[in-house]
Amino acid sequence: MWSASKDTTGRRIAEWLRSLLALLTGLVLVVALVVTRTITPASAGVGDPYYPDAGGSGYDALSYIIDVTYDPDTGVLSGSTWVSLRTTQPLDVVHLDLMLAVSGVDVGGSKAGFTQRGSDLAVQLATVVGLPANRAGAIVNVRVTYSGRPAGLSFGRDDPVYASGADLLICGEPESASAWFPSNDHPSDPATYDITIGVPTGVEAISVGTLLSHGANPARPGEDNWHWRTETPAPTYATMLAVGQYDVETVPVMLDGVERTAVYAVSESLAARTQAMDWLKESGTAVTALEHHLGRYPLDSLGGLVPSLRPVWEGMETLGRPVYHPTVVGRDNVLFHELAHQWLGDTVTLRQWHDIFINEAMASYVEWMSVAEAGGPPPQQNFDHLYAASPDSFWNLRLSDPGTRGLFTRVYDRGPMVIHALRVHIGEEAFSRFLADWAGQSGPRSLEDWRAAAEKASPVDVRPLLAAWLDGTSKVPSTTENGFS
Repeated sequence: MWSASKDTTGRRIAEWLRSLLALLTGLVLVVALVVTRTITPASAGVGDPYYPDAGGSGYDALSYIIDVTYDPDTGVLSGSTWVSLRTTQPLDVVHLDLMLAVSGVDVGGSKAGFTQRGSDLAVQLATVVGLPANRAGAIVNVRVTYSGRPAGLSFGRDDPVYASGADLLICGEPESASAWFPSNDHPSDPATYDITIGVPTGVEAISVGTLLSHGANPARPGEDNWHWRTETPAPTYATMLAVGQYDVETVPVMLDGVERTAVYAVSESLAARTQAMDWLKESGTAVTALEHHLGRYPLDSLGGLVPSLRPVWEGMETLGRPVYHPTVVGRDNVLFHELAHQWLGDTVTLRQWHDIFINEAMASYVEWMSVAEAGGPPPQQNFDHLYAASPDSFWNLRLSDPGTRGLFTRVYDRGPMVIHALRVHIGEEAFSRFLADWAGQSGPRSLEDWRAAAEKASPVDVRPLLAAWLDGTSKVPSTTENGFS
């Protein structure tokens, strides 16, 4: 039996335990609230002022494993893509870009909820039990299954999809990846790619990187698989997909004393396909010439593609295998330009699209230099001609903030003029060092980073020159301070 003293003690212990339980419950609620408040909702878009819906926030894409099949008869592309990413904040939703219809999503092998509105695919990580995505630094693997007709998509004036008969080409900027695989479709988030494309036997499927294999798919009679892989992280717009009847040649090429494999592809529909193939094979020599200015070639793969389809651009710097409009075959300046982008744009990438100057102006000036060394006009002649012949409208676009409509205009002519003025002003030694150092980087950079690098490399103050050329909207005065000789 219990004595009175024991009963009193028991009540006190019980009251103490209740108080302790209440305190612990309160602490748990406080911690839960703190954790909840640290999970900043991810946004559909990385925050680019020109293309606010592009990409998604809160993570870095690491790699894409793409496994798709394309049927030329129906124009349907279907399959799945694994997106491996690292969270940069506590994350409950991952926003990816994809225009094709999604039929299912799983995360780490478990089914996940999702919504799809336009090009935005929102994957609900909170629906996956046990997923450690409520912290920065978590590795998350998302598999998306999807299907649709790329040729039926609507991108507006920057449409990257070209199709005619059995031929398909998906290639372009500022966006293109969302036409055939889910991605963080913005140049600030480079990643690696492993790409397998299934097509009918006898049809070629060309993409970027190293061709690992191609041949019959034992699981699907009548289908061939083409397997490509990149080891160098690159922006999504530097990928491409070409399907059709192509002459494909795989040849050895020596770069930096190391034998590598180059893959060249020319549409069988082109009348001058032998000429086109011979021209593409000059890529190895062109890369060697570019290395004198830009340093060691940064990729493991090399090649080029000339389709029968006619895109709106002359060339596109897709990773290791640029795509060239059939009408530019034989124009070495275009070859130099797109191959220069393998450093300047594909390896050193953009922070935001308004930084386009650091891609196109730099590649255009290296093009000027390389053409001159091959016997063409010197850069000074190009500079003088453009300055003398340009109308007032040539100067009214601000290069540091060109806007979406001016994005791909004056960076190709006024852009290289800026680089030449800088070269004249700081001298050959400083300019050569600046050019090689800039090209030797990797990952996203901004125009502000570029200005800072130029200032650091220069023995003289270049800030007034850069302000006049990049920020002005009137003709730059022809003074020595502005880079005129």
